[in-house]
Amino acid sequence: MTAPRLALALATVALAGLAFTAAAQADDGTAEYGSYGGAEYGGYPAQETEPEPEEEPRDPPPSEDLPEPREEPDLQRPDDDGGRPVLSSFSVSTSRLYLYGRAARVKFRIDDEAELVAVALDVRRPGSSVAVRAIDLGMRATGETHVYRLTGREGAALPEGPYEVSLIARDPAGKTLLATPRASAVDVVAFHWHRFPLRGPFSYGDRDARFGAKRNGHTHQGQDLIAAEGTPVVAPRGGVVAKVDFQEGGAGHYVVVDGAGEDDTYVFMHLVAGSITVREGQHVRTGRRLGSVGSTGASSGAHLHFEIWDGTWYGSGKPFDPYPLLKRWDGWS
Repeated sequence: MTAPRLALALATVALAGLAFTAAAQADDGTAEYGSYGGAEYGGYPAQETEPEPEEEPRDPPPSEDLPEPREEPDLQRPDDDGGRPVLSSFSVSTSRLYLYGRAARVKFRIDDEAELVAVALDVRRPGSSVAVRAIDLGMRATGETHVYRLTGREGAALPEGPYEVSLIARDPAGKTLLATPRASAVDVVAFHWHRFPLRGPFSYGDRDARFGAKRNGHTHQGQDLIAAEGTPVVAPRGGVVAKVDFQEGGAGHYVVVDGAGEDDTYVFMHLVAGSITVREGQHVRTGRRLGSVGSTGASSGAHLHFEIWDGTWYGSGKPFDPYPLLKRWDGWS
């Protein structure tokens, strides 16, 4: 990174100048993700059957990919801007971002006399002056709304937790970004590596629903999540669908997903017949719908039987109690 880029000033409420302390090449995910649906790990194309909505949307997604059509300014430039670039709008589409999940849309518009300004995103912990990531967005046209897809994997996967995402800009004359009362240059996003596998009301059941509970001729190898039939079942981690099958006297309709970037394998049993939306070999994102809670196979009522294996399912792997992780994921999903 060059010295001029290191001198970019961070526009915060106090408009204090801060330098980059970490850098990552901008990558809006288009090389790895389609416009919606499954991830394309390793360059293999995703096969999707339905788009999934953004989680916790803050504003409607733009109708076209970046940049959006040029539009008229919706506010007057401040009289005392000193010729500096003015931030007209800035937002992040979601308050929660998941590793290998749908990217967050960072939407911004800068107005300036210059046609182009240098732009970057600064990602840091709330209250910290040290940047965890500084993402160079290159030269961007002024007077237009731009959208950058933030994945949380720029450079490397972010550690879990809350972050402030700030916009930084500098024009060719060296003047830094001026925020306005209507457009703050900072938004807050929480980043997580997993999410809860259900979207809807549920309960953890009684002792009989827990891992290790005695069954007729075997031991329970997962956690039962009691939920209404039809409740969406989603991938807690992006990865590859390893198995889609039916077992009449046991699992019913079920799906197995190998987690991306880890050794864990996830198993989802007793799904509604005809509800499974993925197929073997498909690459899926975190949060991708896999099917619906049902009661197929050896089941006495609607529930999701959920397993996590350290390693390959019924290969070299071993199941472990998913309850502590489920409780943790439930806290933010």
